[in-house]
Amino acid sequence: MEEEQEQPLRRRQWYSNRSIPSSKTFYAITLLILVLGTTAIVYMSYKINKLENAIDIKNLGMDFDTPDVDSDNDDVADDIRTKSGSSYDSEYQRSKSPYRYNDQSSTYEKNPYYRYRPHPPRHGQAPIWLSLMSNSSDPDAAITFFLALKQNPKAIQKLERIFWKITDPDSSEYQIWLTRSEINKILTLDRKILSAVKRFLRKQSFTSVELIGTDVFAIKTTIRQASEFFSAQFRPYKSIKTGRITHLAQGEMCLTDEISQYVDFWSDFYGDPIINREATDPSKKRMIVSSDGNGTNAATTQIFPMLVPQFVLSYYNIPDVSKTGLESDVSQGALEFEGQYYSEQDLLKYLQEVNITSKPLKIKHILGINDPSNPGLETMLDIEQLVGLNPLAETWYFNDDVKNISSDDIFTKILTIFELDDLPQILSISYGGPEAGLCTVVPSCDEKIVYLNKRYIIRSNIEFMKLGLRGITVLAASGDDGVNSYLSDCTNTIFTPNYPPSSPFVTSVGGTSLVNIKYNALQDQPPACTDIDPVLMCVSSGDEIAVSIDDNLFANYTSGGGFSNISSQPSYQKDAVNHYFRNEQRYVNKIPEYYPPSSMYNRYGRAYPDVAAFGVNSLIVLNDTFGLVYGTSISAPLWAAIVSILNSHSIKITGKTLGFLNPLLYKMAKECPECLNDITVGNNKCTRTACTDQCKGFQAACGWDPVTGLGTPNAGNMLEYITKLLKKKMNKTEYN
Repeated sequence: MEEEQEQPLRRRQWYSNRSIPSSKTFYAITLLILVLGTTAIVYMSYKINKLENAIDIKNLGMDFDTPDVDSDNDDVADDIRTKSGSSYDSEYQRSKSPYRYNDQSSTYEKNPYYRYRPHPPRHGQAPIWLSLMSNSSDPDAAITFFLALKQNPKAIQKLERIFWKITDPDSSEYQIWLTRSEINKILTLDRKILSAVKRFLRKQSFTSVELIGTDVFAIKTTIRQASEFFSAQFRPYKSIKTGRITHLAQGEMCLTDEISQYVDFWSDFYGDPIINREATDPSKKRMIVSSDGNGTNAATTQIFPMLVPQFVLSYYNIPDVSKTGLESDVSQGALEFEGQYYSEQDLLKYLQEVNITSKPLKIKHILGINDPSNPGLETMLDIEQLVGLNPLAETWYFNDDVKNISSDDIFTKILTIFELDDLPQILSISYGGPEAGLCTVVPSCDEKIVYLNKRYIIRSNIEFMKLGLRGITVLAASGDDGVNSYLSDCTNTIFTPNYPPSSPFVTSVGGTSLVNIKYNALQDQPPACTDIDPVLMCVSSGDEIAVSIDDNLFANYTSGGGFSNISSQPSYQKDAVNHYFRNEQRYVNKIPEYYPPSSMYNRYGRAYPDVAAFGVNSLIVLNDTFGLVYGTSISAPLWAAIVSILNSHSIKITGKTLGFLNPLLYKMAKECPECLNDITVGNNKCTRTACTDQCKGFQAACGWDPVTGLGTPNAGNMLEYITKLLKKKMNKTEYN
């Protein structure tokens, strides 16, 4: 793990042990500063004006379509309830949906103005905050912040040594997981440090101070006290997507010297590190929906391919546990953000349509505040994918309420989950954001620039490692903006990796699509194939390729991938990455315009994704309405369900879960090529807002690549390989 030079977060002390410049020199320096300052202000004003215009166009209107893109191909409905009216007077606005609402007949009809345009992908958007007022926050308003204390480097090194041993399939200590108390015992801080911080915090008369784990304080207080504590001003902001109110710091924040030497970073003052999701309403941009939501549509002959669990089970050779049962009891879970709620009614309707029997989630496995009357698209997609492929597992749901003043970011969420005694064996995460944008770059009190995102990611990586030490598998969607990242117009000189899929301690999952599709020939065809809508037809076969907007297929996003700019490349993937670059070099020499220059990415950073799976046209039920969705948000829970099935066999053989998968996956790819379907067609150069000749990206290739990783699963072959591996180890190793 990368170690950085620790700098105390305190104000610099200035001393008078330097020479005093002459008056002429002084005036020259002053003039130079004025000129540079004026230039900087003009430039920043220009950039801010451009940013405000972009926000107004791309975010405030919730509209990411590009008016200059045209095609003759009909595709996904942008907005199935597009009503006629003043907001749709222009030809462009009228052309946005394949259907339009007729006020006179109160029915939907085919839209003669419709033109195909790119749609925003499923995986995240940058948080946009609107200032609620020009003055400071109400001093009596409540606020929660987190102080993360510096950890003992030797303790972290010890944990990491243990981690790599017990997750290495070739190690005699493989699968010897630690308990929460054993991990916390290693991380316990020096009593003097902890006592000094506690003593100082007690003096502040905060509303509450809670120690989470061994080294993070959650502090509830008022804006007045927080302002005094950090010597900073706060201003209220509102998320235009979730409605969440937060108070963001203006300018620099300073900690007193009394505790600054002990503090690594603080969080929840610069906006949500987790990127906001969009379109939780089926009437908006994520779903293809039947015209009346109940399965009648005579207005068009356009065919939309639909993926149901029976096809996924067959295509990926996944054991049908609804028929065979599980070898052992297993659990799986989805981690949600921003008030994404779960509806049992929607899940039951989905299961009925796909002809799968399962039980609803147990109340004790629904953690966080839930509002079943307002289900979220992301939550229902995750849960329905998990339950649809492994209906016998105990499925968990984690969520925080958007109105809650607690933080809604990866670090504090994973930290809090780790402290639970009972956890699901697998966690699927379909949220993420650019590494460089997880925390704002702010001036620290010593007048140096502190890149909080780097500290934040390093600490978050430690939290993911701690879950892995407990034998928990974490899978993260790789993102839907290719290698160039969200809102990029492909003019950036450096690619923007996505986090947490760029963490070396999670399994990153990319997305694939299908070509040469055939329909309605499934052996066990569920009612959904005939009951929902004639235009939605069940896929029965096809050829996999990487998802990319420039393929003009049904999924209008590009699977994420690339190289971390913060986390170094772990040893488990170095051979695979080196193989990719050795093989691709001959193509780079022939067609360099299709490959990015090496200056655009960190060749030796953590490479992702690790694997891939379908990320298109998956059936979903949301708010009692059928629809299709797309994005790597499908791919991550799909893999999670497969791993939970593999876990049941691992537990039967060794009594242990598979835990952190990556060392096993890369070993498997070498020794069992038939365990993974190698995807060799596609690229990840396009974003949701740009797909031009200027866009650079990586190409899919034989073996691992930064588009689809090692490939998609052949679960039956994987199961056979893992069974042989574990039984062989059982003959040599005594498992505790």
